[in-house]
Amino acid sequence: MKKTIFIALLIFFVQVVAAQNKDACHAGVYLTKEDFISNKLSHEINKDIKGNKIEFPIPADWILTIKIITPDSVFKFKQGTIYGFYDCGKKFRYSPGGRLYAPEDFYRIEEDHHLVIYTSVFVGGNEYYYSVTPTAPIQRLNIRNLKQDFVKYPEFVSNAKKLDKEEIHGNLAKRDKDGYFILNNIYEQTVK
Repeated sequence: MKKTIFIALLIFFVQVVAAQNKDACHAGVYLTKEDFISNKLSHEINKDIKGNKIEFPIPADWILTIKIITPDSVFKFKQGTIYGFYDCGKKFRYSPGGRLYAPEDFYRIEEDHHLVIYTSVFVGGNEYYYSVTPTAPIQRLNIRNLKQDFVKYPEFVSNAKKLDKEEIHGNLAKRDKDGYFILNNIYEQTVK
């Protein structure tokens, strides 16, 4: 009888531990570039725990403040005070913007393979952007910017132009059948 109770408790304990770790929805902020690169979250929360959440303002707010809320506290991070944030599998990077780059915003990383490709659903209306490294300036994904960044790689630029001409409005953000950006496949074949 004691053995049966012990085995039942052991099975219950293993199931509880497994359930706590299984696909938990974590969120938090990256305070610095180094934290972002090493994927080290500060103020990390588990959103599966009641009362824990991360908030980002609607586009009309224009404040770009990230809030991490727990049952007993609220942490606010204004634009420029953090390098990025993470929300349940989605990683975002802050960019102060500028005349030559993309507007000030948090950009969602869509693919971080060779070129880092981003979207901005907050300000840019689902436009695509890129950076040549995870910490390089974020720019609009267009032929003009690619020509400037890859002047030493004419084959890459030529193939990117062909990809861009495949559709009326261009399609540098086109994906292959597996969901990867074709532009990164071209990069791998011509630049790497």
